[in-house]
Amino acid sequence: MLFKFYSTVDSDLSLNITKAYITELDVVDDKLLMKGNFEGLDESIDRYLVIKHRSSGLRLEEKIESSKVCVPINKLLEISENGIFDFYFQFNEESFNAQDRIKYTLNSQCLKSFKKEDTLFEFYQTINSNLSLKINKDYYINELKVIDDKLVLRGNFNGVDEKDNRFIEIKHRSSGLRLEQKIKSSAACFPINQLLEINEIGIFDLYMKINDDNEYNKIRIKYCFNNQSFKLLFKEQNLVLTTYSTKFNELSFKLQTMDFDHNITYLDNCDDRVLIKGNFEPLNEEIKNIDKVLIFSKNRADSSINYYKMDFNEINDNYFNFEGFIDEINVLDEKTVNLRLDFYIRIYVDDIYYQSLVDLSNYKSFKNHEDCFLIKKVCCNKVYSYYATSDKYSFALWITKSTSWNKAYEIAKGKTIYDKTSKEEILNENMVFFESFLGKSYSGNPKYIYETMLEMGLDKKYTFVWAYSGENKDLIPGNPIIVDRYKAGDYYKYLAQAKYWVNNIIFPIHKKRQGNVYLQTWHGTPLKKLGFDITIPGPEVDGRPNFYSESRNWDYLISSNEYSSEIFERAFKFNKEFLEVGYPINDIFFRDNAELIDNLKSKFNISKDKKIILYAPTWRDDEQNESWEHYFNIEIDLKRLFMEFKDEYVVLLKMHHLISENLTIDKELQDFAIDLSDYEDIQELYLLSDILITDYSSVFFDYAHLKKPILFFTPDLNNYIENIRGLYLNMKKELPGPIIKDNNEGGGGVYIGYIKL
Repeated sequence: MLFKFYSTVDSDLSLNITKAYITELDVVDDKLLMKGNFEGLDESIDRYLVIKHRSSGLRLEEKIESSKVCVPINKLLEISENGIFDFYFQFNEESFNAQDRIKYTLNSQCLKSFKKEDTLFEFYQTINSNLSLKINKDYYINELKVIDDKLVLRGNFNGVDEKDNRFIEIKHRSSGLRLEQKIKSSAACFPINQLLEINEIGIFDLYMKINDDNEYNKIRIKYCFNNQSFKLLFKEQNLVLTTYSTKFNELSFKLQTMDFDHNITYLDNCDDRVLIKGNFEPLNEEIKNIDKVLIFSKNRADSSINYYKMDFNEINDNYFNFEGFIDEINVLDEKTVNLRLDFYIRIYVDDIYYQSLVDLSNYKSFKNHEDCFLIKKVCCNKVYSYYATSDKYSFALWITKSTSWNKAYEIAKGKTIYDKTSKEEILNENMVFFESFLGKSYSGNPKYIYETMLEMGLDKKYTFVWAYSGENKDLIPGNPIIVDRYKAGDYYKYLAQAKYWVNNIIFPIHKKRQGNVYLQTWHGTPLKKLGFDITIPGPEVDGRPNFYSESRNWDYLISSNEYSSEIFERAFKFNKEFLEVGYPINDIFFRDNAELIDNLKSKFNISKDKKIILYAPTWRDDEQNESWEHYFNIEIDLKRLFMEFKDEYVVLLKMHHLISENLTIDKELQDFAIDLSDYEDIQELYLLSDILITDYSSVFFDYAHLKKPILFFTPDLNNYIENIRGLYLNMKKELPGPIIKDNNEGGGGVYIGYIKL
């Protein structure tokens, strides 16, 4: 606030207190319209809004008229397209002027961020409750070409001229060596010989470098699809410079040694065979008198190879065309579903050969993720999908089932929607996106967090979105937006819009937006080993790269105890903030649940005088079919339990979410053994049951709150520890219940004896 003493017309002393804060923000005709509570000074005093760039000190002044002021956005961008601007209220008199920071008083309905072309404007509250604006522009290289032995990089650098001291920097990632050139007329030119003088192959990252008086800022240049086809050959050095996108959609160069360069010019299905055409140019002087050219596929699973001979001819001096067919794919029958094969081109000179992955970066534009799907053939209930890999644009084949292919294609289309929405729309500050168990159920920690937020009345402030593909949408209270993870469309649109994410496993998107906040709730206290703690080869080890990328997005991770936090930090390589507050799912155990239990028994048609055994095992890493679909062999003797306990008990089967869709029960047991794998909330089944039988699942940690009996049926204990996953605890010494290794242990079934007790 500003305080000014002054004399009234009657010569009395008075004090004028000027309030300085913004009450409304809007963008009208490329101007920032700001209204504030600037009353209290007479009209003879000039009042100004001052916007000051924090690092450079450059400032913009706009006069306040009738408690409002209009600031042309371009004037802000002329000062800087990146950085933080602070807001001040200033008034001037002939002999006196004063200035004060404007306070942050924006309510939830006010504009807090907006986007103009490639630039994001975000208003925020400083630690002292002042109003500031952060401007962040995404810079792109729209054109890459060579002119007069110079590499010319032209981008969206409008307004950048010689006096702005802005540069493009090319930095070698491993050595740190760098080149920089000043931007002139929206372009920077690098002499090619300077790149070669670095004398280092590897990755080069590109930056916009902005020099102010006392400091400089560097911003990574973003990748755009125009960069995809760029390729620069250094024939004398056998080097090729290409572009690629990092996982954060940033532009980098890759300089690598290559014996020959090649391009694919044609790919199509022809008489149930794939016709491939292209050209190549030897860079290695030893590639002369070529004997033959092959395309071959290499199976990622067992390294088996299929060869396909190509016809070739020299059309210019040391420049060749080739073409041929990819026809029969020979693989072992039991492995023909969910296989991936990579294609290579190989050139023979006598008995010496030179080879490279088949590169499709110049074949077509892969602007959209689904563009990578090139040719689809269906044969013998299998899909043969020829595609370009998303990281290298190399040529590959995926042999899978139609259901798996459809799911992958939907995800690809969804990623395109996510990218488009992220580019065109700002984050919704008041949107929360919930998902549990891959969107298959309304359950887990996300459910209980959501319902608590409803009880707090936060649905009046926030828009809630639930990813749910089940049939019981009426289960979800409140009035959330419900989207289907397995359909491209609204799921990816709202995921891109929502500022807050809440999940207990993973999202199909592994890169979140700047400003996005991700709460990972997880779904159990670990008994079986997780993530990077697993040393036994299997699907969990194979999936670690994706999971690692996912966990880089987490901002907060809920943990139920110190034991879990220690494991999560190591196994997930998580180094951000733990919320060691216990799991929200377990709050239900400390309520009066008598009515709920009666309702559940009635819902499942279970007699009130029957006792209930809950069987809830986990999945096995080595029990999956050729299409990576998990199954589970029920080794517990349900028939024996039926004969012994059919009059006194029923058994509820709750399988892990990965195997719940592939469970079958004998008809004679269906009234005794009830499959509730699709039931949304296992917490309610805990309440309902009188005894739990499990194996290596974390469910027993939650169930232990009820202080009811727990049995561990582990017929494969030694194999699980040594060959499948491994465990954190010694099951024989550290578990709250007996271990039973087979149905006949103890001469008649130990678990039957324990149940009777």
